[in-house]
Amino acid sequence: MKSRLRADGLPRIPIEGCAPVPVVANADDRGCLFEIFREEWAGAFKTVQWNACSSLAGVMRGVHVHIDYDEFYTLPFGRVFLALRDIRRASPTFGTSVGFEWSAAEGFAVPVPAGVAHAVFFLDHSVLAFGLSGYWKAELDVVGCRWDDLDPTLNWPAESARLSSRDTESGSFTDMVLKYEALAGSVAGR
Repeated sequence: MKSRLRADGLPRIPIEGCAPVPVVANADDRGCLFEIFREEWAGAFKTVQWNACSSLAGVMRGVHVHIDYDEFYTLPFGRVFLALRDIRRASPTFGTSVGFEWSAAEGFAVPVPAGVAHAVFFLDHSVLAFGLSGYWKAELDVVGCRWDDLDPTLNWPAESARLSSRDTESGSFTDMVLKYEALAGSVAGR
């Protein structure tokens, strides 16, 4: 994605609501204190829960898509490959996919709205920290697909990955979209 940079040096992410947000790194000879979130930043939103995910190189998390909350991804340590695909039919970027390598040294965060399918492949041992706009609910965290079925045009950096049982058993992209639309409709009707 290095060839597709904005004037400020951040990557162009061509999915509505996923524009990268610069984060502040206060580095010195001891390491770095990352300012990873401010509600006042463009693309940020009110968060009610924060999680941190530490994974070893070769681990794939996803593909998942959330029904009832947005996420704000930050990468304070490591290097990953992030893949996104917009499955929101009402979105102007519906169907658009992007995959890119992302390093903590690059200093940005990525908002991931509900309805944007996402997968993270850990290139190195890394820590992904992310805020949620709503509380995580197990009963709604059931929508996903096989990582290699998200978009056949994505150039994944590996041919295999270490997966959770949930991700190993995930179905097709088409099934994920149908399940997302059914659940999103039922949540909207509550």
